[in-house]
Amino acid sequence: MPFEAFNPESETQRSRRNLPHWVQSDRTYFVTFRLADSLPRSNRDLLKQERLTWLRSHGLTSPEEIGSLPKSDQHIYHNLFSEKLEALLDNGYGNCVLKNNDLSSLVKTSLHFFDSQRYHLDEYVIMPNHVHLLVCPIEKFSLSSILHSWKRHSAREINRILGNTGTSLWMDENFDHIVRSIDHLQHYRHYIRQNPIEANLPKNTFLLGRGNASL
Repeated sequence: MPFEAFNPESETQRSRRNLPHWVQSDRTYFVTFRLADSLPRSNRDLLKQERLTWLRSHGLTSPEEIGSLPKSDQHIYHNLFSEKLEALLDNGYGNCVLKNNDLSSLVKTSLHFFDSQRYHLDEYVIMPNHVHLLVCPIEKFSLSSILHSWKRHSAREINRILGNTGTSLWMDENFDHIVRSIDHLQHYRHYIRQNPIEANLPKNTFLLGRGNASL
């Protein structure tokens, strides 16, 4: 997979909803997207309160102000709460429909469909209630449009099989992070491979894979 690390000197588009999103052209991203029922409201509220407490301890009142902190503190904040979110996801909340191989295979098909045409797909893991992957969008195709396509197509097929109507399969917002170095890339690859082991998942309840151009 072609790889260029995050460049602090290049133009960066920044936005946020509940999570920060940074965009640079021709960069590789580590992405997590999850099922809509993967976190109970009580856990989401607790995580939100823990974020607010951390911010207040650093003299801030909202996540929008995180950019005013030194880079080291920003990294601590993002790493801390990313780890907390990952731990909650690995607890296996919700119906975990993706532990069914027939359904996770539909997600796999969506991931591979435009590989090498709209993006370069690297390694990925489809867990029972979430997906981790590495991807590099190609030219005019944005990360947000690629994610929307994956989620739309997989949700349509999975909901058809499950007989669900009027129900959102995926959580709307995603976690995404620009990969900052080759070492960082290898770290995420290792994390993807180890995630099912760390979560103590039985065989046939997860799906590991890689795209056409992965190394």
